[in-house]
Parts: sequence; C-alpha cells; structure tokens
Amino acid sequence: MSDEIRPSAVSAADWDAISRVVAGESDAVESDAVAQWFVTHPEDAALAAIVKAQADRAATGSMVSVDTERALSVVRRRMTETPSLTLHRGGAAKPAIATATATATATATRRWRGPVFAAAAALTAMVGIAQWRSGNAVAEQVYATPVGQRDSVKLPDGSTVVLAPGSRLTVASGFNDGNRAVTLEGAAFFDVKHDGAHPFVVHSRGAEIRDIGTAFSVKTDANGRVSVAVTHGIVALSDTTAGSAAPVELRAGDRGVLQAGTVAVTRGTVTDEDMAWTRGQLAYRDAPLAEVQADLRRWYGIELQVTDAGLAQRTLTASFRGDSAAQVIQVIALALGADVVQRGDTILLQPQGPGSTPNP
Repeated sequence: MSDEIRPSAVSAADWDAISRVVAGESDAVESDAVAQWFVTHPEDAALAAIVKAQADRAATGSMVSVDTERALSVVRRRMTETPSLTLHRGGAAKPAIATATATATATATRRWRGPVFAAAAALTAMVGIAQWRSGNAVAEQVYATPVGQRDSVKLPDGSTVVLAPGSRLTVASGFNDGNRAVTLEGAAFFDVKHDGAHPFVVHSRGAEIRDIGTAFSVKTDANGRVSVAVTHGIVALSDTTAGSAAPVELRAGDRGVLQAGTVAVTRGTVTDEDMAWTRGQLAYRDAPLAEVQADLRRWYGIELQVTDAGLAQRTLTASFRGDSAAQVIQVIALALGADVVQRGDTILLQPQGPGSTPNP
C-alpha cells in the first residue's frame, strides 16, 4: 500500500502530523511538509507554537507565560473551516479545500472537528502536566479521544501512550511522585520508561497489567475481554477480581486475553499487524467479532449487532485504511457471508437469506 495519506483520512492525519512535529517525533519529510503548511496557515503555526511552549514548560518546570485562551479561540475558529493538508512521501505538501456538495462539506467539517477537538484536548493535557511540574497537582488527569481520532500523550515520567479513538485514559493522582498507575477504557499502546522502584501499572476492566520494562497494547472489546499484546520486554497480567491468582508473565510476541476471570495466553503470535491501528489502519487476523464491534464503535461510531449465535462465532481476517464506514461494513459482510440491515447508526449482521438487505 502507498505511503500517501488517502484523502478520506487526510483531515485526521493533519493534526497527527502536526502533533508529531511538536513532540519532535516526525521524520524529515513530514517536518518539511508541516513547515510548508505553516507558511500558508499562520494560525495553525501559532497554535502549534503555543502547544510546544506548554510542552517545554512541562519538561523544564519553567514559569513561561502562555496565552492558552488565545490558543483555544483559534481552535474554536478553526472548527468552522474545512481545509486539509495532504502529506506525500517523496513530494511536497499540497493543500486541498472541500468544495463538493453540501453533504460532502458537512462530512468534511465533521472530520475536521475531531482533530481540532483532539488538539484542544492535547493543549489542556499539557497545561495539566505543567501544573503537576509546578506542584499544583489535581486529583487525576484524564485524556479522552472522540470517535475516529487517535491521540498521543507523553506522560511526565517519559512514557508515551497512543490512545485509540473513542478511548479514555485516567492518570492517577501523584503519578509524578512515583504512583505510576493509569486506568484505560478502550484501547491504547504504551511505550513505558522502566523504573524498577516505581512500576508502571495499567488497570482496565478488572485486569492489571504491570510493566517490567516494555512496549505493549491493551484493548477492550464488546464482550468485556481485555487483550494485551506485547511487542518488547515483559509484562505481568493478572485479574484483580480473582484474589490470590498468580500473575501471568507475557514476553515479546505474547498475547494474553483476560475474560471471566481466566487468562488465556498464546505465545509468539503478536506481529506488527497488531499495532497497525496506531498508524491509522485496522488489521484483523482471525479476530473475534467482539473485537471488530468495539473497533467499529470507536473508529466510526457504528453499533454492530450480531444476533445469530452461529454468525457471532465466526472470525474476521481483513484490513482497512481510510475506508468509509459503508465500505468497511460491506467487506465484513462479504467476508462473513452475511447480509446487512441498517437502522441509523446500528448495523445488523444476519445469515444470508431472503428478507435481508445486502447493502448498508
């Protein structure tokens, strides 16, 4: 697949790219493209500069004065606009303006608002971190992403988190004083800075994931499962509702799934595909439908219902990047041999047969 960001995912990628530049995590091609965008969009450059000032303040503990009200007013103004930035690997950035039908314009506006809200949330989060650094800690810090929009968070200890769409991360009070505990609802990828004296712990739906120096993802699904996939290092997965049950150790390549008090482990099955969602791609390999249901809710705001018991036991192998909700549902239905009935934002999959509607 081409490295070019597809037009349907462009407006979400704009702020992803700008955020990486602000955080110093982008490559030369991306940095150059964003710099060219800033030349013709000084209001975006101003917002990025304000966010970077907050980040620098958080890192150094300095008392730099930052006009956050101005930043938020810029965000509010940008909500009514629809330009987008396309990044081309091997080429310069090209601006594009949505000028199609009223329906297309409304869709573009909705797509723009998600990234803008994420930018505002990132700014608020950075203000919160600066407060921690200056000793004015609050009870806890919450990061939340809207449907369809990822976000990245750098925690005060140097750990980084990529938060999936429709997800919520709560950072415990006193995190910067050694209480490195977070609570996750949804999905996230954690790249943890190891500290043997202060372990990093993720709580999610009764699961406790304790870092032993690693990078890993955590996903919850529609059936209450918690899935942990380890890419580097080691984690200890345990059920906090099971009393004295011993933690299960997961190493790089291992997957652990906690459901109904039982941890199931598969060794050496985690691949780069499992982390594709952090790059804006949904990739499934024999995935249970409960996982697909949760992802569709987070990425598209769609409620997928499967009432047939036999159909619900099937698994999905497919990948999506920049596809519309209708395209995704069509592929899922074809892959599962199912028919589709749509009622608003609710999609019903049912066995093929008379009386069903084949297209969403």
